[in-house]
Amino acid sequence: MTVKVGYIQYDVRRDRELNYEVVRRYLERSEFEIAVLPELSFCGYLFKSKHELLRAAEPVPGGVSTERMREFSKRYGCAIIFGVAELDGEDVYNTAVVVSGGKYVGKYRKIHLSTLEKQLFKRGTDNCIFYVGGIKVGVQICFDLWFPEISREQITMGAELLCVLANFGGETTYIISQTRAIENLTPLVLCNRIGSERIAGIDADFLGRSTIIDKSGKRSSVAGEGRELSCVCEVSPAGERSNVICGDFMAEISLHICCCKK
Repeated sequence: MTVKVGYIQYDVRRDRELNYEVVRRYLERSEFEIAVLPELSFCGYLFKSKHELLRAAEPVPGGVSTERMREFSKRYGCAIIFGVAELDGEDVYNTAVVVSGGKYVGKYRKIHLSTLEKQLFKRGTDNCIFYVGGIKVGVQICFDLWFPEISREQITMGAELLCVLANFGGETTYIISQTRAIENLTPLVLCNRIGSERIAGIDADFLGRSTIIDKSGKRSSVAGEGRELSCVCEVSPAGERSNVICGDFMAEISLHICCCKK
């Protein structure tokens, strides 16, 4: 079994309709089964204050972005994993939303926040996986990838594919992505944005270099820096996790789970 998964790498503007149109254009021209978008896909990343962020936030489900992506997923017959600033009462979460075939599937709230994000967003608390396109998918957001426990917990839940939404400027997250695929024998899709944002005291230049990695760690695709583009690859979801070194990785992983519970 293979699944057509990929990313849409673009400059996230402070104009939802413009961002929606970019996504629609790439969905129309490519045959995605699962499309991954950048972190905070439609609102941008840098905010001067919580008050400014609240104006960009929206509920999930039911918000305008979730409804628009739900419509796109039905029109183009695919699943879409995208990021929003999620409004929940007086709190805002950095959230990844999953829609598929015209239906809302669920959401994941970013657990590991940067120092800047802690001033604006509330931390998520629940790791989870989603059944998407016939496979089980683990979803993470950028800095989450730096913590191997997130990925490991997701594969013990049954994840066969890892999808990561990101906004990064240096290469560290890009490098770590390959390690996460290798150590879990699980394919991984990383979608990073391009473009620049500025607020007082902070200049952010986003790298791009979105990538698709197979379960052996081979990069099937690497997007150029600063280029708007999409890519779709046929990926084999992780099944039996074994290689020439070990016939049953999950049995070895279970040793650490047992130790942690003691």
